[in-house]
Amino acid sequence: RFEGGMSGRWPRGEGMEAYFPRREDPDMERSKLLLSFFKYWDVPRSTMAPPPSPMWLWTESCAFKAASGVLIGGGVGVMMGLFFGVLGADPSVSFGPGGRMVPQAPLAEQVVSAWRGLGDKANWYMKSFAVITALFSGLDCVIEKARGKHDVLNGGLSGCATGAILAVKQGPQAAGLGCAGFAAFSVAIDALMHQSD
Repeated sequence: RFEGGMSGRWPRGEGMEAYFPRREDPDMERSKLLLSFFKYWDVPRSTMAPPPSPMWLWTESCAFKAASGVLIGGGVGVMMGLFFGVLGADPSVSFGPGGRMVPQAPLAEQVVSAWRGLGDKANWYMKSFAVITALFSGLDCVIEKARGKHDVLNGGLSGCATGAILAVKQGPQAAGLGCAGFAAFSVAIDALMHQSD
């Protein structure tokens, strides 16, 4: 019984539960039972690192590095060919016997001929640089994976192999010189890039 009117209090020793008994929710009881069951079957967290993604495996493969070398080397070769082609253009006017000026071709033909020569030079540089960078990148990756180390010796060995392969058609002496030249160049570049380490 509530005593004291609106400003009163509950009788001593009795609470709200005495007048409004609490009901247990059957769904809540089932949830507690399921949670207690799954608590003992919880899978422990693994201490191993997650497996690498396929994209990471592909980018770390030697085939990807060789293909990247082809694209990068080809782009650098095109720029070098265009640069040297422009520098090598001869704008002088040729003179024949007696100081007579040789007749020039029409301007349109001169432009077409100049662009054709520029394109041929850029194409030659593109192929050369693409082959060199593909060989060097691919061999460097193979040697690094075989040795299990990343040091300057990898660059020297891959440079030597690249130089020897490029000059093998000219004989063993040329192959040896190409090996030594490319190895020295590779070691020098590697040392220059890592001199701050």
